[in-house]
Amino acid sequence: MKKSTLALSIAAALGGLGLAGTASAMTSLDTTGITATKLSLNPNGIGHQLVFPYFTAQGDNATLLSIVNTDTTNGKLVKVRFRGASNSDDLYDFQVLMSPADVWTGAVSKDATTGIAKISTSDNTCTVPAAIGGTFSTNRVDPRPAKGNSANETREGYVEVINMADIPPTGAGSALYTAIKHDSKGVAACTATRLEASLGTDTDKTGYVARGLSNPTGGLFGDWIILNQANTAAWSGAASALQALDNSNDNAAAAMVVWPQKVGNVTNTIADVTTDPIFTRTIITAQLYDLPDLSTPYVTGDTPASRAVSTTAEFAVKAFANQYVTSDDIAAVTDILFSQPTRRYHAAVNYNATAATDNSSQTTGTVAAAVYATQTLSATYYGTANTDIVSRQLCVNDVSMPGGNKANDLFNRSEVTPNDVVANDFVISPQVPAPAAKPFYFCGETSVLSVNAGSATDPSALNASVARSDVTHAAAYDNGWMVFTFTGGTNATGNGYPMLGQSFVRIANGSVNYGVSYSNKKIR
Repeated sequence: MKKSTLALSIAAALGGLGLAGTASAMTSLDTTGITATKLSLNPNGIGHQLVFPYFTAQGDNATLLSIVNTDTTNGKLVKVRFRGASNSDDLYDFQVLMSPADVWTGAVSKDATTGIAKISTSDNTCTVPAAIGGTFSTNRVDPRPAKGNSANETREGYVEVINMADIPPTGAGSALYTAIKHDSKGVAACTATRLEASLGTDTDKTGYVARGLSNPTGGLFGDWIILNQANTAAWSGAASALQALDNSNDNAAAAMVVWPQKVGNVTNTIADVTTDPIFTRTIITAQLYDLPDLSTPYVTGDTPASRAVSTTAEFAVKAFANQYVTSDDIAAVTDILFSQPTRRYHAAVNYNATAATDNSSQTTGTVAAAVYATQTLSATYYGTANTDIVSRQLCVNDVSMPGGNKANDLFNRSEVTPNDVVANDFVISPQVPAPAAKPFYFCGETSVLSVNAGSATDPSALNASVARSDVTHAAAYDNGWMVFTFTGGTNATGNGYPMLGQSFVRIANGSVNYGVSYSNKKIR
Protein backbone atom coordinates (compact mmCIF):
# COMPACT_ATOMS: atom_id res chain seq x y z
CA MET A 1 0.00 0.00 0.00
CA LYS A 2 1.43 3.35 -0.96
CA LYS A 3 1.51 5.75 1.94
CA SER A 4 1.27 9.50 1.97
CA THR A 5 4.46 11.53 2.28
CA LEU A 6 5.55 13.13 5.53
CA ALA A 7 4.40 16.66 6.14
CA LEU A 8 6.33 19.25 8.12
CA SER A 9 3.35 21.58 8.37
CA ILE A 10 0.34 21.16 10.62
CA ALA A 11 -2.05 18.67 9.04
CA ALA A 12 -5.01 19.88 11.06
CA ALA A 13 -5.76 21.79 14.24
CA LEU A 14 -5.57 19.56 17.28
CA GLY A 15 -9.04 18.48 18.25
CA GLY A 16 -10.54 16.07 20.70
CA LEU A 17 -7.44 15.31 22.77
CA GLY A 18 -9.18 16.69 25.80
CA LEU A 19 -12.46 14.83 25.35
CA ALA A 20 -14.23 14.39 28.64
CA GLY A 21 -14.94 10.90 29.82
CA THR A 22 -16.46 9.26 32.81
CA ALA A 23 -14.19 7.80 35.44
CA SER A 24 -13.46 4.23 34.41
CA ALA A 25 -11.19 1.41 35.38
CA MET A 26 -9.55 -1.57 33.76
CA THR A 27 -9.93 -4.60 35.96
CA SER A 28 -6.84 -6.28 37.43
CA LEU A 29 -4.72 -8.21 34.95
CA ASP A 30 -7.08 -10.62 33.20
CA THR A 31 -5.07 -13.65 32.10
CA THR A 32 -7.73 -14.85 29.67
CA GLY A 33 -6.18 -15.13 26.22
CA ILE A 34 -2.64 -14.34 27.44
CA THR A 35 0.00 -16.82 26.28
CA ALA A 36 3.00 -14.56 26.92
CA THR A 37 5.17 -15.21 29.96
CA LYS A 38 7.92 -12.64 29.32
CA LEU A 39 8.71 -9.46 27.44
CA SER A 40 12.17 -9.51 25.84
CA LEU A 41 14.27 -7.15 23.77
CA ASN A 42 14.19 -8.39 20.17
CA PRO A 43 17.44 -7.67 18.31
CA ASN A 44 15.51 -7.93 15.04
CA GLY A 45 13.48 -4.86 15.97
CA ILE A 46 9.93 -6.30 15.82
CA GLY A 47 7.69 -6.54 18.85
CA HIS A 48 4.72 -5.49 20.96
CA GLN A 49 6.27 -2.32 22.43
CA LEU A 50 8.70 0.12 20.80
CA VAL A 51 10.98 2.83 22.14
CA PHE A 52 12.29 5.58 19.89
CA PRO A 53 15.37 6.75 21.86
CA TYR A 54 15.33 10.39 20.79
CA PHE A 55 13.43 13.05 18.92
CA THR A 56 14.49 16.65 18.45
CA ALA A 57 12.99 19.83 17.10
CA GLN A 58 15.89 22.02 18.21
CA GLY A 59 17.16 24.63 15.76
CA ASP A 60 16.51 23.48 12.21
CA ASN A 61 16.08 19.83 13.18
CA ALA A 62 12.95 17.83 12.44
CA THR A 63 12.36 14.21 13.42
CA LEU A 64 10.46 11.90 11.10
CA LEU A 65 8.88 8.77 12.59
CA SER A 66 7.26 5.68 11.10
CA ILE A 67 5.50 2.71 12.72
CA VAL A 68 4.92 -0.43 10.66
CA ASN A 69 2.42 -3.24 11.32
CA THR A 70 3.88 -6.46 9.91
CA ASP A 71 0.72 -8.42 10.82
CA THR A 72 -1.13 -8.96 7.52
CA THR A 73 -4.26 -10.30 9.26
CA ASN A 74 -5.00 -8.17 12.30
CA GLY A 75 -5.24 -4.47 12.86
CA LYS A 76 -3.48 -2.91 15.86
CA LEU A 77 -4.66 -0.45 18.50
CA VAL A 78 -1.46 1.41 19.40
CA LYS A 79 -0.66 3.98 22.08
CA VAL A 80 1.94 6.61 21.10
CA ARG A 81 3.42 8.84 23.81
CA PHE A 82 6.08 11.57 23.49
CA ARG A 83 8.07 12.23 26.69
CA GLY A 84 10.42 15.11 27.51
CA ALA A 85 14.20 14.93 27.80
CA SER A 86 14.52 16.44 31.29
CA ASN A 87 12.43 14.11 33.41
CA SER A 88 10.23 12.03 31.06
CA ASP A 89 7.19 14.27 31.37
CA ASP A 90 4.25 13.55 29.05
CA LEU A 91 4.26 15.99 26.14
CA TYR A 92 1.74 14.52 23.70
CA ASP A 93 -0.05 11.20 23.36
CA PHE A 94 -2.70 9.64 21.15
CA GLN A 95 -3.90 6.32 19.75
CA VAL A 96 -3.35 4.91 16.26
CA LEU A 97 -5.65 2.25 14.77
CA MET A 98 -3.50 0.50 12.19
CA SER A 99 -4.96 -1.81 9.57
CA PRO A 100 -3.06 -4.98 8.56
CA ALA A 101 0.27 -4.22 6.81
CA ASP A 102 -0.24 -0.52 7.55
CA VAL A 103 2.34 2.22 8.13
CA TRP A 104 1.76 5.35 10.21
CA THR A 105 4.06 8.33 9.67
CA GLY A 106 4.49 11.66 11.41
CA ALA A 107 6.99 14.49 11.85
CA VAL A 108 8.07 16.63 14.81
CA SER A 109 9.44 20.13 14.23
CA LYS A 110 9.47 23.50 15.99
CA ASP A 111 6.52 25.84 15.75
CA ALA A 112 7.86 29.14 14.45
CA THR A 113 5.46 31.24 16.51
CA THR A 114 5.51 29.60 19.94
CA GLY A 115 8.83 27.74 19.84
CA ILE A 116 7.01 24.64 21.10
CA ALA A 117 7.51 21.32 19.31
CA LYS A 118 4.66 20.38 17.02
CA ILE A 119 3.60 17.18 15.33
CA SER A 120 2.24 16.95 11.82
CA THR A 121 1.08 14.15 9.59
CA SER A 122 -0.66 13.68 6.26
CA ASP A 123 -1.18 9.99 6.96
CA ASN A 124 -4.69 8.58 6.50
CA THR A 125 -4.48 5.85 9.14
CA CYS A 126 -7.24 6.21 11.75
CA THR A 127 -6.30 7.93 14.99
CA VAL A 128 -7.99 8.93 18.23
CA PRO A 129 -8.49 11.85 18.34
CA ALA A 130 -9.24 12.05 14.64
CA ALA A 131 -7.09 15.12 13.98
CA ILE A 132 -3.46 14.63 14.98
CA GLY A 133 -1.43 17.80 14.64
CA GLY A 134 -0.51 20.91 16.55
CA THR A 135 1.87 21.88 19.31
CA PHE A 136 2.87 19.69 22.22
CA SER A 137 1.58 20.47 25.70
CA THR A 138 3.62 22.29 28.36
CA ASN A 139 1.14 21.42 31.12
CA ARG A 140 3.39 18.84 32.74
CA VAL A 141 6.90 20.09 32.02
CA ASP A 142 8.89 22.08 34.54
CA PRO A 143 7.29 25.56 34.81
CA ARG A 144 10.61 26.93 36.07
CA PRO A 145 13.29 25.06 34.08
CA ALA A 146 16.88 25.98 34.81
CA LYS A 147 17.77 25.60 31.13
CA GLY A 148 15.74 27.58 28.60
CA ASN A 149 12.00 27.77 29.09
CA SER A 150 8.94 25.56 29.01
CA ALA A 151 8.81 25.64 25.22
CA ASN A 152 12.39 24.39 25.09
CA GLU A 153 11.42 21.47 27.34
CA THR A 154 9.13 20.14 24.58
CA ARG A 155 11.75 20.09 21.82
CA GLU A 156 13.71 16.98 22.88
CA GLY A 157 12.76 13.64 24.29
CA TYR A 158 11.86 10.09 23.36
CA VAL A 159 8.78 8.10 22.29
CA GLU A 160 6.92 5.09 23.74
CA VAL A 161 4.72 2.88 21.54
CA ILE A 162 2.49 0.16 23.04
CA ASN A 163 0.32 -2.40 21.21
CA MET A 164 -2.72 -2.15 23.50
CA ALA A 165 -4.88 -4.63 21.59
CA ASP A 166 -5.39 -6.28 18.22
CA ILE A 167 -8.32 -5.57 15.91
CA PRO A 168 -9.25 -8.93 14.34
CA PRO A 169 -11.20 -9.14 11.04
CA THR A 170 -13.95 -11.37 12.44
CA GLY A 171 -16.03 -11.62 15.56
CA ALA A 172 -18.59 -9.55 17.39
CA GLY A 173 -16.77 -6.31 16.75
CA SER A 174 -15.82 -6.72 13.10
CA ALA A 175 -17.45 -3.34 12.38
CA LEU A 176 -14.43 -1.73 14.03
CA TYR A 177 -12.10 -3.66 11.71
CA THR A 178 -14.14 -2.47 8.73
CA ALA A 179 -13.92 1.13 9.94
CA ILE A 180 -10.10 1.12 10.19
CA LYS A 181 -9.33 -1.08 7.14
CA HIS A 182 -7.89 0.73 4.11
CA ASP A 183 -9.75 0.18 0.87
CA SER A 184 -8.22 -0.37 -2.56
CA LYS A 185 -7.51 3.36 -2.81
CA GLY A 186 -5.67 3.41 0.49
CA VAL A 187 -8.48 5.15 2.39
CA ALA A 188 -9.92 4.07 5.74
CA ALA A 189 -13.43 5.10 6.74
CA CYS A 190 -12.38 6.08 10.31
CA THR A 191 -16.05 6.50 11.16
CA ALA A 192 -16.13 8.71 14.24
CA THR A 193 -19.27 7.14 15.73
CA ARG A 194 -17.85 3.64 15.27
CA LEU A 195 -14.53 4.53 16.91
CA GLU A 196 -16.33 6.20 19.80
CA ALA A 197 -18.62 3.21 20.27
CA SER A 198 -15.69 0.82 20.22
CA LEU A 199 -13.10 2.77 22.22
CA GLY A 200 -14.77 5.53 24.16
CA THR A 201 -16.67 3.82 26.96
CA ASP A 202 -15.53 0.63 28.65
CA THR A 203 -12.17 -0.13 30.15
CA ASP A 204 -12.90 -3.72 31.02
CA LYS A 205 -11.81 -6.64 28.87
CA THR A 206 -15.27 -8.12 28.38
CA GLY A 207 -16.57 -4.87 26.96
CA TYR A 208 -13.68 -4.42 24.55
CA VAL A 209 -13.88 -7.98 23.21
CA ALA A 210 -17.53 -7.36 22.39
CA ARG A 211 -16.55 -4.19 20.54
CA GLY A 212 -13.92 -5.75 18.31
CA LEU A 213 -10.63 -6.05 20.19
CA SER A 214 -8.46 -9.02 21.14
CA ASN A 215 -5.17 -9.65 22.94
CA PRO A 216 -2.19 -7.86 21.33
CA THR A 217 0.15 -10.07 19.30
CA GLY A 218 2.73 -7.45 18.34
CA GLY A 219 4.45 -7.39 14.98
CA LEU A 220 5.35 -3.69 15.12
CA PHE A 221 8.61 -2.04 14.12
CA GLY A 222 9.63 1.59 13.87
CA ASP A 223 12.23 3.81 12.25
CA TRP A 224 13.27 7.43 12.70
CA ILE A 225 15.21 10.10 10.84
CA ILE A 226 16.57 13.34 12.27
CA LEU A 227 16.88 15.85 9.45
CA ASN A 228 18.79 19.11 9.87
CA GLN A 229 17.18 21.28 7.24
CA ALA A 230 19.78 24.07 7.42
CA ASN A 231 22.93 21.96 7.29
CA THR A 232 21.38 19.27 5.06
CA ALA A 233 22.61 16.56 7.38
CA ALA A 234 20.54 13.55 8.43
CA TRP A 235 20.81 10.66 10.88
CA SER A 236 18.57 7.62 11.11
CA GLY A 237 17.97 4.59 13.27
CA ALA A 238 15.49 1.94 14.35
CA ALA A 239 13.24 1.84 17.41
CA SER A 240 14.11 -0.75 20.04
CA ALA A 241 11.46 -3.48 20.25
CA LEU A 242 10.17 -5.49 23.21
CA GLN A 243 8.49 -8.73 22.13
CA ALA A 244 6.06 -10.79 24.22
CA LEU A 245 7.11 -14.46 24.18
CA ASP A 246 5.84 -17.73 25.60
CA ASN A 247 7.91 -20.37 27.39
CA SER A 248 9.08 -21.72 24.02
CA ASN A 249 10.34 -18.26 23.03
CA ASP A 250 7.67 -17.98 20.35
CA ASN A 251 5.72 -14.79 19.69
CA ALA A 252 2.74 -14.71 22.03
CA ALA A 253 -0.40 -12.82 22.98
CA ALA A 254 -0.03 -10.27 25.76
CA ALA A 255 -2.58 -8.61 28.04
CA MET A 256 -5.20 -6.28 26.63
CA VAL A 257 -4.28 -2.88 28.10
CA VAL A 258 -6.84 -0.42 26.77
CA TRP A 259 -7.87 2.87 28.31
CA PRO A 260 -9.93 5.56 26.50
CA GLN A 261 -8.05 8.53 25.06
CA LYS A 262 -10.04 10.83 27.30
CA VAL A 263 -9.95 13.05 30.35
CA GLY A 264 -11.32 11.28 33.42
CA ASN A 265 -9.91 10.01 36.68
CA VAL A 266 -8.62 6.47 36.74
CA THR A 267 -10.59 4.58 39.36
CA ASN A 268 -8.18 1.67 39.66
CA THR A 269 -5.95 1.49 42.66
CA ILE A 270 -3.26 3.33 40.78
CA ALA A 271 -0.43 1.16 42.11
CA ASP A 272 -2.11 -1.82 40.39
CA VAL A 273 -1.56 -0.35 36.92
CA THR A 274 1.62 1.77 37.03
CA THR A 275 4.73 2.49 39.09
CA ASP A 276 5.01 6.10 37.89
CA PRO A 277 5.69 7.92 41.20
CA ILE A 278 4.05 11.12 39.99
CA PHE A 279 0.76 9.21 39.94
CA THR A 280 1.25 6.73 42.78
CA ARG A 281 2.16 9.57 45.16
CA THR A 282 -0.79 11.63 43.82
CA ILE A 283 1.39 14.55 42.80
CA ILE A 284 -0.72 14.47 39.64
CA THR A 285 -4.02 12.57 39.45
CA ALA A 286 -3.72 10.05 36.63
CA GLN A 287 -6.11 10.51 33.74
CA LEU A 288 -7.47 7.81 31.44
CA TYR A 289 -5.13 8.94 28.66
CA ASP A 290 -2.11 8.39 30.94
CA LEU A 291 -2.49 4.63 30.61
CA PRO A 292 -1.10 2.23 29.67
CA ASP A 293 2.61 2.87 30.14
CA LEU A 294 5.74 0.71 30.11
CA SER A 295 5.13 -0.42 33.70
CA THR A 296 1.54 -1.55 33.14
CA PRO A 297 1.22 -5.36 33.65
CA TYR A 298 1.47 -7.00 30.24
CA VAL A 299 2.32 -10.72 30.56
CA THR A 300 1.31 -13.57 32.87
CA GLY A 301 2.46 -13.05 36.44
CA ASP A 302 3.10 -9.32 36.05
CA THR A 303 2.71 -6.62 38.62
CA PRO A 304 3.67 -3.02 37.88
CA ALA A 305 6.80 -3.40 40.00
CA SER A 306 7.90 -6.63 38.32
CA ARG A 307 7.14 -5.20 34.88
CA ALA A 308 9.14 -2.02 35.57
CA VAL A 309 12.14 -4.00 36.81
CA SER A 310 11.95 -6.64 34.06
CA THR A 311 11.66 -4.12 31.23
CA THR A 312 14.45 -2.03 32.72
CA ALA A 313 16.64 -5.14 32.91
CA GLU A 314 16.12 -5.69 29.18
CA PHE A 315 17.61 -2.25 28.47
CA ALA A 316 20.22 -2.30 31.24
CA VAL A 317 23.86 -1.58 30.29
CA LYS A 318 26.88 -1.59 32.59
CA ALA A 319 29.32 -0.19 30.01
CA PHE A 320 29.33 0.80 26.37
CA ALA A 321 31.82 2.16 23.86
CA ASN A 322 31.51 4.50 20.91
CA GLN A 323 33.54 6.54 18.45
CA TYR A 324 33.84 10.30 18.13
CA VAL A 325 35.21 12.56 15.39
CA THR A 326 36.10 16.22 15.98
CA SER A 327 38.79 16.99 13.39
CA ASP A 328 38.90 20.68 12.49
CA ASP A 329 39.97 19.98 8.91
CA ILE A 330 36.56 18.49 8.15
CA ALA A 331 34.67 20.69 10.66
CA ALA A 332 33.57 17.55 12.49
CA VAL A 333 31.40 17.66 15.61
CA THR A 334 30.10 14.73 17.64
CA ASP A 335 27.23 14.28 20.08
CA ILE A 336 26.62 11.07 22.02
CA LEU A 337 23.08 10.22 23.11
CA PHE A 338 22.24 8.54 26.43
CA SER A 339 18.53 7.72 26.65
CA GLN A 340 17.08 5.97 29.73
CA PRO A 341 13.59 4.96 28.55
CA THR A 342 12.32 3.34 31.76
CA ARG A 343 13.80 5.70 34.36
CA ARG A 344 10.39 7.34 34.86
CA TYR A 345 9.03 4.11 36.33
CA HIS A 346 11.65 4.22 39.09
CA ALA A 347 12.23 7.92 39.71
CA ALA A 348 10.69 11.25 38.73
CA VAL A 349 10.62 14.91 39.79
CA ASN A 350 7.97 16.90 41.65
CA TYR A 351 8.37 20.47 40.36
CA ASN A 352 6.10 22.02 42.98
CA ALA A 353 7.41 20.60 46.24
CA THR A 354 7.75 22.76 49.32
CA ALA A 355 11.18 21.31 50.16
CA ALA A 356 13.91 19.30 48.49
CA THR A 357 13.17 16.28 50.69
CA ASP A 358 13.06 13.02 48.73
CA ASN A 359 9.55 11.76 48.00
CA SER A 360 7.89 15.04 48.95
CA SER A 361 4.36 14.85 47.60
CA GLN A 362 3.35 18.40 48.55
CA THR A 363 2.55 20.50 45.49
CA THR A 364 2.22 24.05 46.78
CA GLY A 365 5.86 25.11 46.50
CA THR A 366 8.47 25.84 43.85
CA VAL A 367 11.19 23.32 44.76
CA ALA A 368 12.13 20.41 42.48
CA ALA A 369 12.26 17.22 44.58
CA ALA A 370 13.06 13.63 43.62
CA VAL A 371 10.27 11.10 44.03
CA TYR A 372 10.77 7.34 43.78
CA ALA A 373 8.42 4.52 42.87
CA THR A 374 9.12 2.73 46.12
CA GLN A 375 12.46 2.51 47.81
CA THR A 376 12.64 -1.24 47.18
CA LEU A 377 11.78 -0.92 43.51
CA SER A 378 13.70 2.24 42.71
CA ALA A 379 16.86 1.15 44.47
CA THR A 380 17.19 -1.75 42.01
CA TYR A 381 18.35 0.82 39.47
CA TYR A 382 17.76 4.33 40.86
CA GLY A 383 17.68 5.47 44.45
CA THR A 384 18.76 8.16 46.87
CA ALA A 385 22.38 6.95 46.81
CA ASN A 386 22.98 7.28 43.07
CA THR A 387 20.71 10.19 42.09
CA ASP A 388 20.56 13.90 42.90
CA ILE A 389 18.54 16.86 41.74
CA VAL A 390 20.84 19.29 39.92
CA SER A 391 19.41 22.34 38.12
CA ARG A 392 15.90 20.87 38.56
CA GLN A 393 16.76 17.69 36.65
CA LEU A 394 17.20 14.21 38.06
CA CYS A 395 20.84 13.19 37.62
CA VAL A 396 22.80 9.99 38.21
CA ASN A 397 26.10 10.50 40.00
CA ASP A 398 27.99 7.23 39.47
CA VAL A 399 28.94 7.26 35.78
CA SER A 400 32.66 6.84 35.16
CA MET A 401 34.03 9.67 33.01
CA PRO A 402 36.28 8.42 30.16
CA GLY A 403 39.90 9.22 30.95
CA GLY A 404 39.09 10.58 34.37
CA ASN A 405 40.23 7.52 36.28
CA LYS A 406 43.27 6.68 34.10
CA ALA A 407 41.65 3.36 33.14
CA ASN A 408 41.54 1.89 29.65
CA ASP A 409 38.40 3.77 28.71
CA LEU A 410 39.73 6.52 26.42
CA PHE A 411 41.81 6.14 23.28
CA ASN A 412 42.66 8.23 20.27
CA ARG A 413 43.20 6.52 16.92
CA SER A 414 46.83 5.75 17.75
CA GLU A 415 46.30 3.89 21.03
CA VAL A 416 47.21 6.95 23.14
CA THR A 417 45.45 6.97 26.50
CA PRO A 418 45.62 9.26 29.54
CA ASN A 419 48.05 6.73 30.99
CA ASP A 420 50.45 7.88 28.28
CA VAL A 421 49.62 11.60 28.27
CA VAL A 422 48.53 12.44 31.81
CA ALA A 423 47.88 16.11 31.15
CA ASN A 424 45.18 15.42 28.55
CA ASP A 425 42.42 14.18 30.82
CA PHE A 426 38.85 14.91 29.76
CA VAL A 427 36.96 17.60 31.66
CA ILE A 428 33.17 17.76 31.79
CA SER A 429 31.62 21.17 31.17
CA PRO A 430 29.84 22.70 32.88
CA GLN A 431 31.22 21.45 36.17
CA VAL A 432 28.48 21.05 38.75
CA PRO A 433 29.55 22.56 42.10
CA ALA A 434 27.10 20.77 44.38
CA PRO A 435 26.51 18.31 45.89
CA ALA A 436 30.22 18.05 46.62
CA ALA A 437 32.63 15.22 45.81
CA LYS A 438 30.66 13.95 42.81
CA PRO A 439 32.49 15.33 39.79
CA PHE A 440 30.44 13.92 36.91
CA TYR A 441 26.66 14.24 36.82
CA PHE A 442 24.68 12.63 34.06
CA CYS A 443 21.54 14.78 34.01
CA GLY A 444 18.22 14.39 32.28
CA GLU A 445 16.41 11.33 31.00
CA THR A 446 17.53 11.86 27.41
CA SER A 447 21.00 13.33 27.80
CA VAL A 448 23.30 14.53 25.04
CA LEU A 449 27.06 14.70 25.61
CA SER A 450 28.93 16.85 23.10
CA VAL A 451 32.59 16.03 22.46
CA ASN A 452 34.95 18.99 22.08
CA ALA A 453 32.24 21.53 21.31
CA GLY A 454 33.94 23.94 23.71
CA SER A 455 31.06 24.26 26.15
CA ALA A 456 27.56 22.97 26.73
CA THR A 457 26.14 25.97 24.86
CA ASP A 458 28.39 26.05 21.79
CA PRO A 459 27.03 24.60 18.51
CA SER A 460 27.09 20.82 18.18
CA ALA A 461 25.77 18.15 15.87
CA LEU A 462 22.25 18.04 17.32
CA ASN A 463 22.04 21.55 18.84
CA ALA A 464 20.73 19.89 21.99
CA SER A 465 20.04 22.12 24.99
CA VAL A 466 17.52 20.51 27.36
CA ALA A 467 19.89 18.00 28.98
CA ARG A 468 23.31 18.60 27.48
CA SER A 469 26.90 18.68 28.73
CA ASP A 470 30.27 18.86 26.99
CA VAL A 471 33.49 16.94 27.36
CA THR A 472 36.71 18.63 26.22
CA HIS A 473 40.34 17.64 25.86
CA ALA A 474 43.70 18.61 24.39
CA ALA A 475 44.73 17.96 20.78
CA ALA A 476 45.83 14.38 21.42
CA TYR A 477 42.19 13.29 21.34
CA ASP A 478 40.61 14.91 18.26
CA ASN A 479 39.32 11.53 17.11
CA GLY A 480 39.06 8.21 18.87
CA TRP A 481 36.80 6.11 21.01
CA MET A 482 35.75 5.98 24.63
CA VAL A 483 34.05 3.76 27.19
CA PHE A 484 31.36 4.87 29.64
CA THR A 485 30.77 2.74 32.73
CA PHE A 486 27.50 2.80 34.68
CA THR A 487 27.10 1.46 38.20
CA GLY A 488 23.38 1.78 38.86
CA GLY A 489 21.38 0.38 41.74
CA THR A 490 22.56 -0.31 45.24
CA ASN A 491 24.14 -3.75 45.10
CA ALA A 492 27.91 -4.20 45.14
CA THR A 493 28.35 -4.96 41.45
CA GLY A 494 25.66 -2.62 40.19
CA ASN A 495 22.82 -3.32 37.77
CA GLY A 496 23.75 -0.66 35.24
CA TYR A 497 21.15 1.68 33.75
CA PRO A 498 18.48 1.25 31.06
CA MET A 499 20.45 2.93 28.31
CA LEU A 500 19.88 3.43 24.58
CA GLY A 501 21.93 5.66 22.35
CA GLN A 502 24.39 6.34 19.59
CA SER A 503 26.82 8.97 18.42
CA PHE A 504 25.82 11.64 15.92
CA VAL A 505 28.66 13.05 13.81
CA ARG A 506 28.33 16.01 11.44
CA ILE A 507 31.18 16.66 8.99
CA ALA A 508 31.64 19.12 6.16
CA ASN A 509 33.26 18.90 2.75
CA GLY A 510 33.24 22.46 1.54
CA SER A 511 29.61 23.56 1.45
CA VAL A 512 28.30 20.01 1.70
CA ASN A 513 27.40 18.54 5.11
CA TYR A 514 27.12 14.88 6.01
CA GLY A 515 25.53 13.10 8.94
CA VAL A 516 27.13 9.92 10.25
CA SER A 517 25.85 7.80 13.12
CA TYR A 518 27.43 4.99 15.19
CA SER A 519 25.42 2.82 17.57
CA ASN A 520 26.60 2.48 21.17
CA LYS A 521 28.37 -0.88 21.59
CA LYS A 522 27.39 -2.73 24.76
CA ILE A 523 30.45 -4.13 26.51
CA ARG A 524 28.67 -5.59 29.52
